[in-house]
Amino acid sequence: METPRILFVHGAASDERVWDPVIALLPPTWDVRAVTLSYFGDGDWRDDGAGFGTDIHARDVCEMAASMGGDVHLVGWSYAVHVMLKALLDAPALFASALFYEAGLGQYIIDEDEKAAFGKDAGSLFGAVGAKLESEGPHASVRQLVGAAFARLAPHRQEMYLSNARTMPLLMGGGQPPAKIGPAELARIETPCLVAMGERTRPAFSIPSRALASALPNCSLEIVPDADHFLPETGPGMFAALVEEWIDR
Repeated sequence: METPRILFVHGAASDERVWDPVIALLPPTWDVRAVTLSYFGDGDWRDDGAGFGTDIHARDVCEMAASMGGDVHLVGWSYAVHVMLKALLDAPALFASALFYEAGLGQYIIDEDEKAAFGKDAGSLFGAVGAKLESEGPHASVRQLVGAAFARLAPHRQEMYLSNARTMPLLMGGGQPPAKIGPAELARIETPCLVAMGERTRPAFSIPSRALASALPNCSLEIVPDADHFLPETGPGMFAALVEEWIDR
């Protein structure tokens, strides 16, 4: 069996380091890497942040996948989902499969009642993050985004999130609008996909995750028992098992 090549893509207010605990639990013979998307991490920015968005981040993913030799399995969480979808649309030949953990955009939703329920919960969640950003600054908005789990993180994990706080104004509207990827675009993605979501996740993530799984032609949906949106952070062993099962399948 050929050694699988896996590329992990991080979510909001983080970078490739977010995946370290998960990657450490995967088979050591696998070619497993993680990418830090442009503007995230500790590196210098190429501009004032005006280029931040789905397009440049999808290019980051495609460039990394190409450097790995193609036939890459993508794994991503939250913000990364839309980035990965754009990469699959732009360069499908580079990718063997994709595992999406908890989508967070309403573009995939068709049902009007579900759109309304998503909008209400997403407005509550991200409205609170935006309010913290405006009143107390980026670091407070990161703590609001991570929620109660932040206080339980090890200091080096807290530092990783806080070091990415400068991206919060870009994530909250300061960068480019997300690429348009609705049901029509999703119908063109033939790559085998898995959408996974926690049993206890909130509507802001459960509704678009279910909609995404329904819209992708070659996709299954998996509900992870007793998990929520922060499973990759709070349950790296369970998430690593999810990835390993998907790759072995």
